[in-house]
Amino acid sequence: MESGSHEEATALSPSSGQPDIPRQSVRQSFGTNNGVAIGMQFQNIINGMRTVELRDDWVDRQLAVYVPPKNEEDAADKLREKHVVVLLGENGAGREPTGLDLLRRLNKGLTLKRFHREPGDPFSLADLTGQQNVGWILDLRAEGDTVSGGLGYSLQDTTALKTAASYLVVLAGPQVWATISGGSDKVDVRLQAPEAPDVLRAHLRAAECRNPEQWIANARIAQAIAGKLPGEVKRWADAVMAEEARPVAALAPAAADEQVEFNERVERVIEAMADWRNELRTWHIAHPDSDHRNFLLAAASMDGTPVELIYRASESLASTLGETPTPRLGQQGPGIIELVYMIGAELSADGTVTLPSEGYAEAVVEYFLMDRAHLVDRFTEWTAKQAAGLQGDLGTQLADRVAVWVIRHTQKNRSVDVLKSVVKEWSAGKLLRGHARDLLSIAAVDSKIGRLVREQSLVWARDDKEPDTLRAALAGVCQQVSQVYPREALLRLGELAATGNPAVTAAVGEAINAMWERPDQRQRARKVLRKWAGSATESLRRSSSHAFLHLAGRVEEDNTPSLLVAGDDYENDLPWIIQSWRTALEYDPAPESAIDAFKVWMEASVTVPDTRDTVFGILARAVHDAPEDNSAVRFLSLNRLASHWEPSEPRKPLTDRARLRDSLVDWVRAADPIDLGAGSSVPYA
Repeated sequence: MESGSHEEATALSPSSGQPDIPRQSVRQSFGTNNGVAIGMQFQNIINGMRTVELRDDWVDRQLAVYVPPKNEEDAADKLREKHVVVLLGENGAGREPTGLDLLRRLNKGLTLKRFHREPGDPFSLADLTGQQNVGWILDLRAEGDTVSGGLGYSLQDTTALKTAASYLVVLAGPQVWATISGGSDKVDVRLQAPEAPDVLRAHLRAAECRNPEQWIANARIAQAIAGKLPGEVKRWADAVMAEEARPVAALAPAAADEQVEFNERVERVIEAMADWRNELRTWHIAHPDSDHRNFLLAAASMDGTPVELIYRASESLASTLGETPTPRLGQQGPGIIELVYMIGAELSADGTVTLPSEGYAEAVVEYFLMDRAHLVDRFTEWTAKQAAGLQGDLGTQLADRVAVWVIRHTQKNRSVDVLKSVVKEWSAGKLLRGHARDLLSIAAVDSKIGRLVREQSLVWARDDKEPDTLRAALAGVCQQVSQVYPREALLRLGELAATGNPAVTAAVGEAINAMWERPDQRQRARKVLRKWAGSATESLRRSSSHAFLHLAGRVEEDNTPSLLVAGDDYENDLPWIIQSWRTALEYDPAPESAIDAFKVWMEASVTVPDTRDTVFGILARAVHDAPEDNSAVRFLSLNRLASHWEPSEPRKPLTDRARLRDSLVDWVRAADPIDLGAGSSVPYA
């Protein structure tokens, strides 16, 4: 999402329920995290992604600092004439606020809405028919997003839009548009960025900066922002406001010359925009002593924690990193005041450490992650222990803060190594298991790294060597992310369901059932699973089958399997149900989910006799109705499942349950088209 001139793309999916207020992007909504629960932040992001109708108050906020691109009128002319325009630009170009402004300026009382879809889904202008006076936004900015087929051809005839008195603004990157624009009637406009000083001025004034013109006129600031896109200028504005908000106690002694003091503030802003890399490099060269380095890293990681806890934690950090710290007996070694001074910080009146500037703590952690990449796993182990050991909210605040830094580190470096290390460590313990899930969920929907993270999560789901705690957390991630990426969530859940670990399969079942409880997701899941069940790709058939087995265990109040209820789209589900049982009967050995689902269906045959013929008929067709010659394998598997449900006891009289078991076996045997002479030798009564 974009905020004002700043832009971060988010992918879209079908909405359910009442619209929520859209929120800003992952990066934008995080800002500086001082312990705001990442679970709450994730839900805010999801609410924004699922929102269809854009409320006026939200649009007002997005346009509060909007500075139009130089060629906005070109885009406005195309939109008025053709009822459609495609806004092109790189990340941070301001495409979304431009689109909102264009639709607002039409002055036609339009209701502004997003068209929601999963990346890769097809799109046609026909999808927009049926609603009058709508200003639509189709967002293709998310990393790797495109549409199947040629979008350009579908934009040739805009009669439907004109008839509906509606308009469409498409947001895309130049590379994506180049692949799908064939046949379009020159409806695209590549945005020309406004002057950077104008953008900076808008943001500083909106933030009530004390003297915005002084910052704008500074030669170093002007040089740094020259030619920058609005999104990048927004970051400079944030850095300026962070510097202006620094506590007086953290400032250097008052300078006689105010200009000298201001120049120092400019220097800090420039350092902050460079992640303090130069200053931190100089500091590390001057401080080879690991006592100082570990205290700095501990203070940064535990920002806001009482200094005495940081002091002790720096010793445990040394041990975790493989050092043998010198015992601080009596007054040996540096004390708190000395260490605070050596890291260039201030000791505040409440006993906490005030680091040199906003963003400095994150810069210290980022420097360590880059400088000591081989120690990342040990560092994440230490953060987990600190979070678990801190009292009250301090532990969760530490985890929330680290989560934000991990997201940004992943964005900068295009690598999931640190992210995976943190999630693996956190998911191994009860206290941070929810944080691990929420962190990975946020990463999976982030506009910059979401596609990368989702691709890697599929690799983890398929890798039996990954710890079960990580895979169970991944199932929880799929449950959350299914709200916007149901198809991708189902694929990963299907892979995770193949594991034999009870905790993982339980998490998978919970996720699939949660999706099924939502009517809009249920229909989407049905469509996907039906398609996969008949796919030529074995992994898709397997995913569909495992998802089916969890759903097959759902029952109504009378114990009838939910999938057999006529009012629940049974007739259309039937081919999928048969194919899914067919796939399940080819597993060797049968997974627990297949054993459990089979028991549910057989119990229904006992307690709800009207379902007996339906259950038997489906299982018979699952064994025999297939072109490939695996019916013998499936028949043997069915026998085993039947014995799991009701074990054979030859020396005892047949019970009703045993008769039902044998009746099923004979029914299926009799349905064999190759053995036309077979019949039921054990009638069921």
